Amino acid sequence: MITFEGVTKRYPGGTVALDDVSLDCPTGRITVFVGTSGGGKTTALRTVNRMVEPTSGRVLIDGQDVREHKPAELRRGIGYVIQHAGLFPHRTIEDNIATVPYLLRWNKKKARARAHELMERVGLERAMARRYPFQLSGGQQQRVGVARALAADPPIMLMDEPFSAVDPVVRTELQDEFLRLQEELHKTIVFVTHDVDEAIKLGDRIAVFQTGGRLVQVDSPETLLARPANDFVAGFIGHDRGIRRLSFIPASSAPLHERDVLPADTQVERARDASGGWVLVVDADRRPLGWAATGALPGSGVLGDVDLAPIGHTFDVTGDSVRAALDAAILSPSGRAVGVDGAGRLVGVADQHDLSTAIARADAAAEPRPAEATGDGG
Repeated sequence: MITFEGVTKRYPGGTVALDDVSLDCPTGRITVFVGTSGGGKTTALRTVNRMVEPTSGRVLIDGQDVREHKPAELRRGIGYVIQHAGLFPHRTIEDNIATVPYLLRWNKKKARARAHELMERVGLERAMARRYPFQLSGGQQQRVGVARALAADPPIMLMDEPFSAVDPVVRTELQDEFLRLQEELHKTIVFVTHDVDEAIKLGDRIAVFQTGGRLVQVDSPETLLARPANDFVAGFIGHDRGIRRLSFIPASSAPLHERDVLPADTQVERARDASGGWVLVVDADRRPLGWAATGALPGSGVLGDVDLAPIGHTFDVTGDSVRAALDAAILSPSGRAVGVDGAGRLVGVADQHDLSTAIARADAAAEPRPAEATGDGG
């Protein structure tokens, strides 16, 4: 547990970077700091490893004040990942990753073995071990940065906009890889980003900072989207927060049906009785093949011989959200989303009314936001 107790940072000249900030970053979870420029996100992060010393207040790790440790000693037990990776250009990839183990006086064989293990874990080929940073892409360099932060197996990781310098496709890949790693490792992570979508995707808790270093809300992503504490938070999240919130409603909560679902060997005459103007055609293993428009069916034959409209995309009933299902419905020619299981077999179909039902159920089940979860600057 990382605890901020009334942390204030005031610079000479009167600039306030942090204004009486108090919050907890739970053990084994990801706490994301977001907010406006000058909100104090990075300053708050750096107080944890004493790169910034507070003017007043305390930062505690598992109840112990970080000032009880020498900065160098403290930092060796905390992983640190920054934008542009910050790799040593004159060192190979394996030696970059092994930086902290070398400082801890691991022998070279053990340190490099750990580096090779972590390269595989973060999705880098071991053949890259003897390369130098300039020989890697930006996304690969960021993976090296994450591996280096993990090298000595620190319980805490601080990550300051680590994925912001890469293109959107690579950024999504890095986010997914990061979540996969966290599922395995359960580190206590403080993550700074200016990207609200990234915060919502990665964070177990999100802390929103306002210019002047004021902490204005700390909550789960779901609660933050559903009940922003004030107009500033609502404006910062954006007017599409309702759509973003759908990512937290499981697709499994939507009622599914099999109306107008027919096997490929069905005679077209039977398909004309479909009520919605479309039938979903499935193969013998119940895998969706496409949509058939009933108004354009031939005079005879079977559905498998008809030119079918593409589904668009399906959604996984057990793993996806209502947002994914709604997207599938919007892109479908029939206006209906096709839900499948992990093997791609049909589970059922949902139209936009069904998805609205799932949203209404989620609203009814939502719990009130605990009063302690909101910050008002302290």
